[in-house]
Amino acid sequence: MKRIFFIFVFVFSAYTVYSQEAGIIKYWINFKDKGEYTPDALITPGSRAYETGKELLTERAVKRRLKVLSEENLIDYADLPLSQNYIDGIRKNGIEIIARSRWLNGVSAYMNDEQAAKILKLDFVDHLSYVKTLVKQEFGTDPNESEIYSSDTAADKYKLNYGKSLKQMEAVNVPKVHNLNINGKGVLIASFDDGFDWRNHESLQNLDIIDEYDFINGDANTFPEKNQKYEDSRKQGAHGTSTLSSMSGFKEGKLIGPAYGSELILAKTEYVESETPMEEDFWLEATEWAEAKGADIITSSLIYKMYDAPYQKNSYSYTDYDGRTAISTIAAGRAAYLGIVVCQSMGNYYQTAEPSLGSAADADSIISVGAVTFSGEIASFSSNGPTKDGRTKPDVVAPGVSIYVATIKEISGNDFTYENSSGTSFSTPITAGVCALILSAHPELTPMQVREALRNTASRSGSPDNIYGWGMINAYDAVLYNGMAWSNDFQVEKTGSDEIKISVYVASGVPIDEGSVKMNYSFDNGNTYNEILMKKSEVTDDKTNSGKYSAVLRLSQNMDDFKVYFSAEDDSGKSSVFPKESYRN
Repeated sequence: MKRIFFIFVFVFSAYTVYSQEAGIIKYWINFKDKGEYTPDALITPGSRAYETGKELLTERAVKRRLKVLSEENLIDYADLPLSQNYIDGIRKNGIEIIARSRWLNGVSAYMNDEQAAKILKLDFVDHLSYVKTLVKQEFGTDPNESEIYSSDTAADKYKLNYGKSLKQMEAVNVPKVHNLNINGKGVLIASFDDGFDWRNHESLQNLDIIDEYDFINGDANTFPEKNQKYEDSRKQGAHGTSTLSSMSGFKEGKLIGPAYGSELILAKTEYVESETPMEEDFWLEATEWAEAKGADIITSSLIYKMYDAPYQKNSYSYTDYDGRTAISTIAAGRAAYLGIVVCQSMGNYYQTAEPSLGSAADADSIISVGAVTFSGEIASFSSNGPTKDGRTKPDVVAPGVSIYVATIKEISGNDFTYENSSGTSFSTPITAGVCALILSAHPELTPMQVREALRNTASRSGSPDNIYGWGMINAYDAVLYNGMAWSNDFQVEKTGSDEIKISVYVASGVPIDEGSVKMNYSFDNGNTYNEILMKKSEVTDDKTNSGKYSAVLRLSQNMDDFKVYFSAEDDSGKSSVFPKESYRN
């Protein structure tokens, strides 16, 4: 992953722009330095540069970075803020800035030849780069599979009623994880799309959304609004509302996504009404924003590829999909380097002789996702790999045909309508939701370890290719890939006037030693602990002794200073504890 960082630092400068033909071109204006900080600035713990960069990160972001970086390498030159003097200098020359990036050390703007030549002469400008842009992902259908649903209840197998979303969850073995009370708690997911009308749909209204931002209009609302610079159309936010519901929606009897217990931040980065090449800049800005806020996962169903006149020069070709060229690819790679699991759709450009993937699916160290039917056949629209530099893509596939999703209120007229949609736009957030389940059970894992868990438990892990990647994901097996998994919370039930029953779920791919499952409790705020053997009270997998374990405790002391943790070993002698305090808030 270190290779990603060096690519990020050096490759972008290769796109120095010379004379262009007449017309408006989208540029990045790249600065020579960051004002008081030059590229060779000393950035070590305690230095002014180091502390300046660290101040821009939340504690959550620092904690996540420390999973993959040492304290000495926690901050680098890309983290330092842009020079405000340089930004003001661009504006004084009559240039309207679209986006800005600490990571690229520059700002983007539309300019004609005369403006570009003028800006290039400024002493703080290093070079100009023309950028690539977006082809939007469309809703669609696939002839390979019609709408197929299991029973609406499945009451004999699952604790939750998935309604018509059951088939898409069963296909990737999510209900078996939910049965363990693992739902994505403790994980922060950032979703990038065309907006999110989450307040106006019954499956989204109660989600734990802690922040949102409209990068197009520069405000804190991602839902459709009136009287904006870039006016929202009737369909603005329809795509994002649907993708969000496939990942985190929750309405029993109708729709349940994998990560309904996760925290969420939402970024509006795509403008539906036009084909202007600014969305990728907003994607980059959103990535920097999400990383600084401490996101554990980024999910994106937006693809950057060809573009219409007059921006042909902004278009990507297959030769650009080498993991180090596209702006979104560079951003995705750096996010992974900084400890974020990035899930990116492959695109809906069909299986073609020349690989049809788009950026940022070509990024290294991320999880690129294709789409399959519920029965596991590749969807005809799902894009194929490899990348130009020969890496296998997609990484995995997930259901993306006839996915049951929420419908935006502006279209349906109410807050309870659902529809079926198809595309890698939906296989990707489903996969991101599964990644949240993995991190919820194993918060210490790095992006590469999460990807390894997905790949090595997928249906074609022994023979990956550029159609299916490593195959259909399996949430349950992936959650157990790195050892025992405990429920997100333990349960407390009062069983008498002076006693309580405490229960917790634990599952393993290797048989659990039943005599090792213990509750460790303290009445003095953790200074001393006693242990008690827990007994299995519910079976989820009798072959591995997985299930619900309980113990009864007499309340002989004040509970104000009560603490508890759980421990177990499998038959191989590998031990596990819950909670893993060093990785949890």
